[in-house]
Parts: sequence; C-alpha cells; structure tokens
Amino acid sequence: MTEGAYRPGDSFLHRTDPRVKLLLLLVLTVCLFSASSPQRLLLIFCLWFAAAGGSMKALLDVWRIIRMLRWLLFFTFIVHLFFTPGHTLLGVRWISYDGLLRGLMIDAQLVLAVLFSLLLAWTTRPEALAGGLSTLLAPLQKLRIPVKEAGGMLLLVLHFFPLIQSEVTILKSERQESRIRSSGIKGWLSSVEPLLTRLFDCADQLAKDIASGSMVLANAMDQKEKAFDRHTLMTSTFGLLIIFTLWQV
Repeated sequence: MTEGAYRPGDSFLHRTDPRVKLLLLLVLTVCLFSASSPQRLLLIFCLWFAAAGGSMKALLDVWRIIRMLRWLLFFTFIVHLFFTPGHTLLGVRWISYDGLLRGLMIDAQLVLAVLFSLLLAWTTRPEALAGGLSTLLAPLQKLRIPVKEAGGMLLLVLHFFPLIQSEVTILKSERQESRIRSSGIKGWLSSVEPLLTRLFDCADQLAKDIASGSMVLANAMDQKEKAFDRHTLMTSTFGLLIIFTLWQV
C-alpha cells in the first residue's frame, strides 16, 4: 500500500523524535476510542488535517483510506445498525437508531486511527520507527524478551512492503503485455510463481543486509543514548496539552 510509504520532508513531525511520536499516537488513540461525542471526533480530524498539511492531497488521502476500508466499515455499520438495542428507526423494530449512531461513531474512530497511524509512517523512516519502538520496549529485556530481535523483524517487514509493491507492479505490466498468450488460471499461476521467487530472493537479501552489522537498526537503537532536544520537548508538551484539551470535549 503506497499510503504506508515514508514521505521525505522537513515538517515539524519529520523533525520530532520517533519515540515521542509513538507515545503521542498511543495517548491519542486512547482519547480517540474513548470519545463519546462527534464533536471530539471532528476536532481530532481537524488536528490530523492540520498535521497532514491542510491541503487537498490530505483529503484525497482520506478518501483513499475510506475506499480501502469500505467493506470493514460497511459491515461494522450493518452489525451495529441491526443488533444494537435501543430506540428504533422509522418505526421498524429491527433497525436501531442508537445502532445507527454507534456504527457511524465506530467507523469514524477506525478511519481516524488508521489516518494517524499512517501519518506516523509518512513522517518517520522505517529504521527510525523500528529503533524508537525497540528503545521504548528496552526495559522488557530484563524479562528476557528479545526486544532487539523483534525490532529487527519489524524493520524487515517495513522494508518489505515497498518490495511487494514494486514486484506486483512488475507482475501487472507483464500480464498486460502477455494478455493474449496467458489467460485463465494457468496464466495467473505462471505469473505468480516467478513473483513469489523474486519476493523470496528479495526478502533473503534484505534480511542479510539488516543482519550484517545490524545495518540501520543499530544506528536507530542509539536513540536511547540521545537526549530529547528542545524541538522534541516542545512538540511533546504541546501535543499532550492538545490531547488533554480534546479529552475534555
């Protein structure tokens, strides 16, 4: 999914420490799913829109996310519409008005949670994200939990998504060029086999690159020795104040 790829830039979120962004995302997600009024969700969406740059491209991103999650959102809405007890809608006993409102609220919460998670991915390099998460979970190493190995696995997965995208693009172009010669199930099987072979080779090479000297993860893990700068402290303080204000809505 191209929406999950890192987008180079020099915004205040790009310059913020990954550990702070992860913690703010955690607190904001709790605030988001504890919302009991649409006003809070609207304010949270305005916060995301401002952090995303406030451009038409941000609205297009929202539309792409809704299209991507359309079936999940639809079935979530339907389940609440028909199975939530409460006031009925239009005089029909099996259609719940309370379920209608609840379904819309949960759909909005799901979309906003995905949007803020993608905002983190757009503004944080995969190695920095894996390193920041490994640093936050470092105290678990005292319980003999392999935090560093898990961070390396996360880094491998984050780097593997662009490889899948590029290989699928190659597969589509190859299918278009040989549409006449390869059709039906046999044609797809003949195309999928080389795709899986290339993906396995790319994954193996990527794992070797990361394992050799821990590559970029070792540099990212050094963040635990790095103190928060003034920009990061101001961003975290300002972000917590905004989230606390949203919690009062």
